[in-house]
Amino acid sequence: MKAHPALLWLLLAIAGCAQAAELQEPQTMPIIYDQPGEKFILRIDNRRYQLPYTIKDTIVRQMTEINYPRVKQLFEDYKHALEDKAKADAQIAKAQGNANRDTARVDSLRRSLDSLRNQLAFKRSSSSVDVRDINFLQDQIRNIAAQIASAEEQEARSMSQLDKTQGAAESVRARADKAHDDYLQALTRHEKPFSEIRALAMSLGQAL
Repeated sequence: MKAHPALLWLLLAIAGCAQAAELQEPQTMPIIYDQPGEKFILRIDNRRYQLPYTIKDTIVRQMTEINYPRVKQLFEDYKHALEDKAKADAQIAKAQGNANRDTARVDSLRRSLDSLRNQLAFKRSSSSVDVRDINFLQDQIRNIAAQIASAEEQEARSMSQLDKTQGAAESVRARADKAHDDYLQALTRHEKPFSEIRALAMSLGQAL
């Protein structure tokens, strides 16, 4: 059986994908509810807090630092890139399976050819030679040799297709990696004002 570098590439790609935690969707914007009196209501993390109006301007200023539409778009780009990468990985797995199948057939036919040649050599070296057996084995050898030539051509085609599929998948994976990095950076910036608002809500507010 031949070794396939592409198979190793696929296994490493799948392992890397399994190790990398999928990034979550960005949080939606906090919501401020004005109400009579000295306190307003802030909704964040699906929780509500009652806070004094004296810190409302601070929270509003922090909210202006949140570019939710941009982060949401990067998240959508990231999700689409993951879907494309999954399709590319599936195409590689299919191409690899075809290549493995064709290589296995070539190997099996070669073993059969070696066995027939050994049988022919044994028949020819025996004390009593049966011409019919010799002719039969020779016919079988010619038939198997023709099958090997055809199987090798098919193996070459499947290996070529595997190389093309792998090459196309590499660019897809590169785009997915870039989409991941772009979204991760935006998500990190997105979370900073959230953390500050959350800290104010928890320290100065009353949970409802």
